[in-house]
Amino acid sequence: MKTVLTLLVDCAGVFEGSRTAAANMPVKKFIGCLPPSLPVRILRYSDTAMWHIGPEPVLAGDLEWTDIPSGGYLSSLAHAANLAGQSLQIAPDVQNIVLLISDGALSDPEEILQAVLAKRFDPSVIRAAVPLTTDVDSAVLRMFAGDNVYDPSVLLDPRPFLSSFGESPAPSVSHPATGQIVLSCTIALDGGDSFSLSVAGTDIDQVKEEMKTSLAGFGTRDVQIRQKIAEYISRVL
Repeated sequence: MKTVLTLLVDCAGVFEGSRTAAANMPVKKFIGCLPPSLPVRILRYSDTAMWHIGPEPVLAGDLEWTDIPSGGYLSSLAHAANLAGQSLQIAPDVQNIVLLISDGALSDPEEILQAVLAKRFDPSVIRAAVPLTTDVDSAVLRMFAGDNVYDPSVLLDPRPFLSSFGESPAPSVSHPATGQIVLSCTIALDGGDSFSLSVAGTDIDQVKEEMKTSLAGFGTRDVQIRQKIAEYISRVL
């Protein structure tokens, strides 16, 4: 059976790029760890929804990554679900997996989203979700994916996610004896919100460099937040 993976990535720019900065590195790493022969599509959404990669699937091994840009200030999951559902190929020999990557923000009425899911998604389609941030609204993720809500760690290592659906994961390139290093940081934003980021790997120097690169791309115009980032890099990295 052929498996096709469709990602729905929330790129709403409420925090002037923080959500986008939080999404790009984990999603890029997730794509890079998929089996090269797995067909993948990426749909990004905020005020509206559009294909980032697609609608025709691209083999994960052939996918040339470009950063997902920050979108508008709303999260129209219903629009994204409608666009994704319309494009799914329903066939006995095709297994469709649609993975939502979001903090659970929802600007559409719940009844609209539920109506779209009922109309556009055949019962054979597997819907799953993974939180994008630590302050996730898990109720929205469960509305979309039912019990198929995964820990954010699957973005760094998709093997548990793939194996749960019978898909063979890409072989691990890490030596089993080295273990995995996870570096995380949380930066406070205005209004009591926060931006969290985790980077994982087996080499501490590489993990630190990835964290520096991600933080350097943080798209905020807030001078105080930029200063906090600089202090974090100086103190920890």
